[in-house]
Amino acid sequence: MTNLVRFLSKILLLWTWFNFGWLMLLSLPFVIIPIMISEKQGGRIAHWVMRIWGMGFCTLSGIFFKVKGLENLKKDTAYIFTANHGSFLDSPALIASIPEQFKALGKKEILSYPIFGFVFRYIGVTVDRSDPVSRRNSLVEIRKKLEKGIHIVFFPEGSMNRTPELLRKFYDGAFWLAIETQTQIIPMAIKNSRNLCPHDFSYLRPGRITIEFGKPIDTKGFTIEELAQIKDQTHNAIKQMLEA
Repeated sequence: MTNLVRFLSKILLLWTWFNFGWLMLLSLPFVIIPIMISEKQGGRIAHWVMRIWGMGFCTLSGIFFKVKGLENLKKDTAYIFTANHGSFLDSPALIASIPEQFKALGKKEILSYPIFGFVFRYIGVTVDRSDPVSRRNSLVEIRKKLEKGIHIVFFPEGSMNRTPELLRKFYDGAFWLAIETQTQIIPMAIKNSRNLCPHDFSYLRPGRITIEFGKPIDTKGFTIEELAQIKDQTHNAIKQMLEA
């Protein structure tokens, strides 16, 4: 990357953060108030507002989305989505591609992020991974969301992938919950987000992110003792989509 291109990419990054901020502030009341009134019905309104926000600030920065595999999703069926995570652009990619309301599991540090941390209190579920009680409470809360028909999104790698590996090893949480609630898993592959904006936010460049939904992975009849089988199947499905 030449010095001029690097300079322009940093300008684009600042422009994106600017759009991120003012669009988020504009969206705040239309996200929070409906959820405070009714989590399920109001959450649907909030979801569409968040979609407009995510697609809006990305479009203004020349970032576009292509979605594949929507035919694998059934309407009015709650799923556990599991996706790879290598860029901050993965969050708007999820919002832009998942057609119905969902709650994402995020580390507690997200709450300290300016603006977005405040919003995440209403649109997500936070967990302190170093605290067993926090991990247990978050899984109980997520179970309640699934019972209401709300999708759940996990980044099973645990945190943003900062390694050269395409996909890191998965934690057990998403698969434990899927088996406990007998909920189908949808593997998701988010492609090209790391190329457009790496984990260190060193630059941003315009381009297209492809989000692909894999076929559902059924957990019906599986037990916790078979968790590794479900986890490996999901890992392989996402890796194959990323490599395609």
